[in-house]
Amino acid sequence: MRVIIENLLSVDDLAAVRAIVESGTFVDGRETSTLTDKRNVQLPLDSPAADRAGALILDRLLDNETFQSAALPRQVVPPRFSRYEIGMGYPAHVDSATMGACRTDLAMTVFLSDLDRYDGGDLVVDTGNGERRYRLPAGDAILYPASTLHSVAPVTAGTRLVAVTWVQSLVRDPLGREILTDLALSAARLSATPYGPRLRRSYHNLLRLWAET
Repeated sequence: MRVIIENLLSVDDLAAVRAIVESGTFVDGRETSTLTDKRNVQLPLDSPAADRAGALILDRLLDNETFQSAALPRQVVPPRFSRYEIGMGYPAHVDSATMGACRTDLAMTVFLSDLDRYDGGDLVVDTGNGERRYRLPAGDAILYPASTLHSVAPVTAGTRLVAVTWVQSLVRDPLGREILTDLALSAARLSATPYGPRLRRSYHNLLRLWAET
């Protein structure tokens, strides 16, 4: 299941994140990958700028109902910041199964550049039934299974800036997460009816059955 989170970052949030990130020193992105064809630049993992900008994004994720419902996060990796300039891209790959003590069930890309500031740079996700391309407005994010092959198409004009992070979910099974997301949305929409409490009961009982705490 792929979930688009609209307006994760406000206009003010975007301005703050961009200013913090651009104050840092970027390094060759191949330092965090074994793929020699990876072409981008990144803030180092121990960069103070990455820590500050990442903390702001993590705060917004904690408050975002769509993210909480879809991801059921147990642990979130501190965001990493990547910049793609003309000719840069990232070939098809699957993310590492673990990052530190975090199992990477889900990956997330937060788009930080306005669409009119670059061309190309689509996030390409192999769904198993064809490829889907995502190029979202600044401040939006997409959440998708980290087990899928994905790539970044070469940037043909301008500069693409993104934050990426990974999530260990309370519910390991993707189908279970999808069922729980549907139940949570249905319960919210029917909260004023007699069906709302019953749907919430089913949601919490299934979460109680499947959650790894």
